[in-house]
Amino acid sequence: MALHPFTYQEEALEVSGNFPEAGHTLPSFMLVDEQLRDVSLERYLGRVKLVVTLLSIDAEQAGLTLLQDLRRALEAWPLLQFIVITVDSPFSLARARREHGLPHVVLLSTLRGRDFHKHFGVLLQDIPLAGVTCPALWLVDEQDHIHFAQRLEADDQGFDLPRLREKLDAVFNPPPAPADTDAG
Repeated sequence: MALHPFTYQEEALEVSGNFPEAGHTLPSFMLVDEQLRDVSLERYLGRVKLVVTLLSIDAEQAGLTLLQDLRRALEAWPLLQFIVITVDSPFSLARARREHGLPHVVLLSTLRGRDFHKHFGVLLQDIPLAGVTCPALWLVDEQDHIHFAQRLEADDQGFDLPRLREKLDAVFNPPPAPADTDAG
């Protein structure tokens, strides 16, 4: 299991697990929503998704503000399904929804999905954030193929929005297939 650094308040913390990269299929998961229901990735099959992990919905950096900035930056893609995953309890996620709205965002907790951290390569290993999810995102097409993946290296870092927008354009507007030049 490869370890990667994540800087939190100027302290280097190790992140472990197998980070799914572009070109692969996103692993399935079973997590918990705000109403304590189990939710799987398969529920969103057939939709283009942006799966995002945050430190916590309440984290000053790499939390709700990062999500809100990301949503504003991607308003041009209204059909994009946001799926946000944190270690926060379903009750905290429900409170965040009441206080901040977050329309068209699925909020999920790793409450009953503790292996998620390892399977997605976002498990923070070191104190003070041991067990928390490192901020990351995956742009996934209708068949769960990953087109863009990024794991942040620091709590004050943002996502690579120009590359993400470029990949979103390609996923939502794929180039036409080459013409068949073998006409008989």
